[in-house]
Amino acid sequence: MTLLSLLSSTTLGVSVLQSTAGINPDALLFPSRPGTIVAVDSYQTLEEALTGTPAPEEITRDLRLVNVEYYSFDNRLHWGQIIVHKELAGNIKAIFREIKRIQFPVASITPIPFDLPNGTTSMNRTGNNNSYGFQYRPIATYRTPKLSNHSYGIAIDINPLQNPAILRDGTALPEGACYNPEVPGTIIAGSPIVRLFKQYGWTWGGDWRVPKDYMHFEKMTGSVQTFILRERRQ
Repeated sequence: MTLLSLLSSTTLGVSVLQSTAGINPDALLFPSRPGTIVAVDSYQTLEEALTGTPAPEEITRDLRLVNVEYYSFDNRLHWGQIIVHKELAGNIKAIFREIKRIQFPVASITPIPFDLPNGTTSMNRTGNNNSYGFQYRPIATYRTPKLSNHSYGIAIDINPLQNPAILRDGTALPEGACYNPEVPGTIIAGSPIVRLFKQYGWTWGGDWRVPKDYMHFEKMTGSVQTFILRERRQ
């Protein structure tokens, strides 16, 4: 099927509002209800999404690319992708089905590109409100060589501009972010999205004393814990 035939197809019952470079139009299959207009924020293979990552093969072999649908701030349904550890892929599918159902707005969900300098994250790129899971890097909220849980695909950040990390000195990351519980897309204590993640055993960074990391959810898996302990013994 060509891109032209895809756009004019009535069998899919879906219109593609926008797309990103590198999309394979022959692979686009959307489970949305007929007539839904889908904005494509990311459509790539796991191999493409991991191109350039410095992560070792011991980590990348356990990663999975999960397709998700969500409503963004334009009130349209979007199609995105997130990389997580294979043991958490089922959690993420279930959680984002509910996020879509309650129409909690998410700006975008695309894998972090690795054509940037090592250590660059959505947290230190002004204006970047992308939500993501895996990224091989140190913890960004304080100075340490210790790897972030994002490095193992067991953490995700959602809407960083609405849900910043607040450091001990009061600095908000990313630059320009502001935490206001009245703003759509903000994650607050007791909200449906927090209860949803906790239902599946995830921890929310907004519950931490210092730093407060409102965008952040994480869940340790048995295999990752074993890997970390093994690395520390070496």
